[in-house]
Amino acid sequence: MKNTKVLKYGTASVVLAIVFIALLFAINLVAGIVTEKFNLYVDLTDEQLYSLSDETFSLLENMDEPVKIIFFTPLDKLDSDSYVKNIKTLALEYEEKFDNITVEYVDMTRNPELVRRYRKDFSLAETSVIVESDKRFAGFDMAECFVYTQNDDSSYSYYAFNGEYRFTSSLLKVTRDTMPVVTFMTNHGEEVPSVFKSVLTDSGFEVKTVNLLQENIPENTEILISVSPKSDLTGVESEEEGNSEITKLNAYLAKGLDVMIFLDPNTPELPNLDDFLYNWGIDVLHGVSVQDNVNYLASANNMAVLAQYYTEDENTSSLAKVSDSASAMPVVSYYTSPISIVPLTNVSRGVAPLLTTSTTAYVPKNAQENYVQNTRIPLLVAGYSRTFNSTTGNTDKNYVVVGGSTYFVSDQYLGAYSALFANSELIRNIISTMTDETIVLNMPYKVYNDTSLVATAEQSQKWMATLIVVLPSIVLVTALAVFLKRRHK
Repeated sequence: MKNTKVLKYGTASVVLAIVFIALLFAINLVAGIVTEKFNLYVDLTDEQLYSLSDETFSLLENMDEPVKIIFFTPLDKLDSDSYVKNIKTLALEYEEKFDNITVEYVDMTRNPELVRRYRKDFSLAETSVIVESDKRFAGFDMAECFVYTQNDDSSYSYYAFNGEYRFTSSLLKVTRDTMPVVTFMTNHGEEVPSVFKSVLTDSGFEVKTVNLLQENIPENTEILISVSPKSDLTGVESEEEGNSEITKLNAYLAKGLDVMIFLDPNTPELPNLDDFLYNWGIDVLHGVSVQDNVNYLASANNMAVLAQYYTEDENTSSLAKVSDSASAMPVVSYYTSPISIVPLTNVSRGVAPLLTTSTTAYVPKNAQENYVQNTRIPLLVAGYSRTFNSTTGNTDKNYVVVGGSTYFVSDQYLGAYSALFANSELIRNIISTMTDETIVLNMPYKVYNDTSLVATAEQSQKWMATLIVVLPSIVLVTALAVFLKRRHK
């Protein structure tokens, strides 16, 4: 009788242990399915990789039309790489937080017509992500969601996650009513920096080019840009033939639109362009570069000047503002022609710096003397014109922004070094202010931190084994020990 009782309790212990293990497996299975289906992740990462910022909610609060986020790799396969999984998880976060956004997978082999339509304007691959509304679509590669750093052995590592910027800017781009145009001049040997172009397209602008001598400025152009012109614009000498580029430029500005011009010490003297700028209160000194032996980028040289924001003129102060997060980063103006402010006789116009040097900067004339010293030298300047708008009762302004450095908008400072310097955010702020277009501004990279809760696949497997194998095994062994002990009593 005693042995029967012991066997009864022992058997019950084993059965309970088996039921407990089965329950753990079932809970784990259901939790995994529910978490995946409803995106029930808790963002415990230091960087808040999967959380949407307040700016995203502010920018997208009025977005009510249906938008699809499309992947061309099966969603479950995206989990095989912990970094790529960041992209999928963030996309599902948009789907959860916004009722009009859906995430889906498209099989490229089974949807040739759809793929063909995307490929007309985009280089589609399995690693692509498409954001699409009824108006248009925007595409990017998953690799564009990351910022990389180069290691000592020339390999690259993930430095930061930039997925929120990529998704939010794409959502804005595909849902805005019209596509504003930014046009680059190209017939004077100008450059179209690729990252500068990407900053504009990411911000929802259509980018075009123009040969100003042979063509008119494209319709709907809100900003006309010239980067590093090497030959002069045609002026009054071409007026009779109707080929004066300066006349076209003045007519464009008279419509209340904007111009950006970036020069450097290698830019030759260009009499017609120089006269045009002089009429906006801007005088560029050619052939020399600003230097600063105190406030400069130590990893470069004393021509990589750390710039100071100038916000003392209320007519231009809005152009020279960046977010608090960006204000902690320096703005660098490398190899810069000094700019002077000249008096204006046109009372409707004004001019002010946006960026200057510190008072420690100087412009050397020769080994013994300097052109300029002991003052804040303008590096980036805005001329502006004020026009009273009788419809709104406000004074409208349009701008001619001139930079003494072409490096300011180069691929290095807008791209490779953008995590370190505020050049990119300042440029985007200037563009947004001049055009009154809503673009993504205050959305810094989320830098990966080695101490954050980002697990490798190997670590995840170890944790999973601990939860569903080791712990239940301990329970089972304990139950067996109890059973055997009672059996022998």
